[in-house]
Amino acid sequence: MAEKLPSSWEEIQDQLPDSYKWDIEFITNHLGGAAKNGCWSCTPLLDSEPKQIPLTIAHAPVVIPVEHRWPPVGGVKPPPDPRTSSLINPWAELPMDVIRDLFLTFEGALGFYVLISGLLQVIVPDTFDTSWASSHLPHSFGGLKVCYIMNTMEPTTLQSNVAVAHGSSATSQTPNVQITHPSRQSRPAQSLQINDLIEARVSFIPRTKFEGRIGLKVAKNGQLDQTYLVMSTHVITEAILSKTLISRTRNRIRRLQDDWNEHVEICAGGSKIGIIEKSFDQAAEYYPSGFKHDVTLIKPDRDREASIANIQTPVDGLGWLSREAWSSLRQHSAAVKILGPTGPDKQAKCIKCHTNSEATIVGEGVFRNQTASAGSKAPESHDESFWRKFVSRAVLYRVSPDFDIPNGYSGVALWADGKREDGSQGPGIVGFQSFVQGSGHTQNFDLPEGPHLEERLRKGFVAFYGAFQVPDELRQEYSIL
Repeated sequence: MAEKLPSSWEEIQDQLPDSYKWDIEFITNHLGGAAKNGCWSCTPLLDSEPKQIPLTIAHAPVVIPVEHRWPPVGGVKPPPDPRTSSLINPWAELPMDVIRDLFLTFEGALGFYVLISGLLQVIVPDTFDTSWASSHLPHSFGGLKVCYIMNTMEPTTLQSNVAVAHGSSATSQTPNVQITHPSRQSRPAQSLQINDLIEARVSFIPRTKFEGRIGLKVAKNGQLDQTYLVMSTHVITEAILSKTLISRTRNRIRRLQDDWNEHVEICAGGSKIGIIEKSFDQAAEYYPSGFKHDVTLIKPDRDREASIANIQTPVDGLGWLSREAWSSLRQHSAAVKILGPTGPDKQAKCIKCHTNSEATIVGEGVFRNQTASAGSKAPESHDESFWRKFVSRAVLYRVSPDFDIPNGYSGVALWADGKREDGSQGPGIVGFQSFVQGSGHTQNFDLPEGPHLEERLRKGFVAFYGAFQVPDELRQEYSIL
């Protein structure tokens, strides 16, 4: 069917399932990318049961944007596109000068999603005046369609309560979401593997834990006798920020300036696994503010060395994808995969798409690192080094088949073949799952934000997931075991 794109895409649409065939359209791409002809854009209606939307159709990726209104409705004619002579390629990494111009043009924005379908989704707080923006800010930017969406991204940690019986290990009062295959549960409880649960527990009653996944086991180059576990920073910070039920926001954030080990205990396999050794998100506040990478290293206790012995990558010769390869992920057809077993219903192929990919890249997320914006100088007067610190970047991707629920998978690693940090070609880590973005209902900015994420997702769809860039220090100074 691929030969029918883009001229006869309606013929392909006619062959799609009725459940979503009328919710999808083909977007022609003129600037190059993994699919030279373009991609599909699907906005599923919410009047029926959730549908399984494939990752690709006729070898072209399928994008599910956050639901939006376009063009924005304004009372006066908006200004023209300020970059008509310098179009933006949504299949390529955004240059830093473009990011700077975006934040200066859409002042007050929290960040942006740039989707390969040519859509620029401006993430705004609920205080943002979209009516004014629709009249006074451009409806297109560098050829990208501009729309405004509320800040509804959520970290993919899972929060639950644990009851601790005297003389026994903690057990969850809520069902755990298992990423591992049932056959793996027969192994001894103390033996941990990739993608097993890792928890940040707080010490007040009722005891609360925040759960993520063990992403990798690593060691510093030349120091292989000391290993570390990789987990998501936000699993820890969410636990710390929840430590008191009644507290001023400022007091809670101030707690993040302490030694995090004073506030939480890192557990795996039912008991303490080790201590927080190093976080690559020292400026972290309420997610995603202050997060550059969402990566923290855990130093296992000596008496738990036996339990982590089986934590090893299932992919031989796995390294770190280079910064250059990360930047060009959307421009190549290399499959992106989830590292390790991901459950009995997860197959290493797309639904109705005979490829080996478990995930497909649909865009790039750029977020304002608010803690880096302080200073007396006007933003436009800062040099490029400031803007590099000012923003965080994330790769946006869809997963199919999707997780049963999106929560509880923070820290799961993604990998792809490409150029690696050491200059060789082969499998390399892309990043670690950090957040989920629901497609949601068509957004009405006169109303407050909708119900909790799980309720939204029961009625809607996951648009995509996000993984931040791997820290330079981790890529350059640590080996994957």
